[in-house]
Amino acid sequence: MVWTTQDQVAEARKRPLSAAGTLYGALKPIMENGGVDLDNATLLDRLVQNGSLTAETAKRHLTRINAFGAVNAGIDDTYEILLLVRSLPQTYAYIDGAKLLVETRRLAEVGFVPERLEKTDQVMDSVRKGFAEGAGGFGLAIVHEALGDRHVTIAETNPAPPDHPYINQVSLAYTLLTFSYTPLIGLKEVGEDVPEGDALLTWMGVWKIIGSAMGIEEGGLPDTFDEARHLWELIIASPGYGHSDEGVKLLQALKEHVAAGQKADTPIDLIGQHGDAAVLELLKPKKAGT
Repeated sequence: MVWTTQDQVAEARKRPLSAAGTLYGALKPIMENGGVDLDNATLLDRLVQNGSLTAETAKRHLTRINAFGAVNAGIDDTYEILLLVRSLPQTYAYIDGAKLLVETRRLAEVGFVPERLEKTDQVMDSVRKGFAEGAGGFGLAIVHEALGDRHVTIAETNPAPPDHPYINQVSLAYTLLTFSYTPLIGLKEVGEDVPEGDALLTWMGVWKIIGSAMGIEEGGLPDTFDEARHLWELIIASPGYGHSDEGVKLLQALKEHVAAGQKADTPIDLIGQHGDAAVLELLKPKKAGT
């Protein structure tokens, strides 16, 4: 069941990426023994064979995965833009993620922003392609390595606050929502069609599979759009979400990069036009003495 109280969110923030009860943990022994070369259908079958999944659950996962390509194709171009102007700025508003990103990389480093954008775009493109290709795609393997193992390595090599890890269940769930739920809000705001009915269930269902393969526990994985909305509202009302100097610096660096990439004498503030207004207000630089 998805978290519904601030107490649950507070406890979840203390917990790191999880192997227990997630696809990340179930897939790990398979991945360590050549699973990186196995497609979605084969990996799900292996999980049934070793008792990690029931045949019914695996069939349901595969049905969602096989339907994902058509849903993804319907929003692909606009989704790519929203990742840049909406999703990335939103990730900077979760304090743990912003602090970790600044601590692990220097913002003044030449190429920092374009490199991060390129890496994010490559990962998200390969993830969505890996599921859009259906049973024969490699989405599960890609997520396990690029979003599961990678986060474990980062967590192990970077010091964290004493009361909670930087990469925790809530920061992971929040990030997943910025790639699954909030782009749909952005689509509505620019007048684009959004998935409905079975298509929406497919979209949310595949992102739930992605989240579990990342190591997010059930409490951070909504099944429906309404559950995602409630979870989003719960997290942004929690102490982990808010203003930070690191978030402000990251957003400013991103804005400068987006402006520099335009040929016009007066660049358009694409993030200001199409971003999350609440996040943009939250991450304004604070005046001295405030």
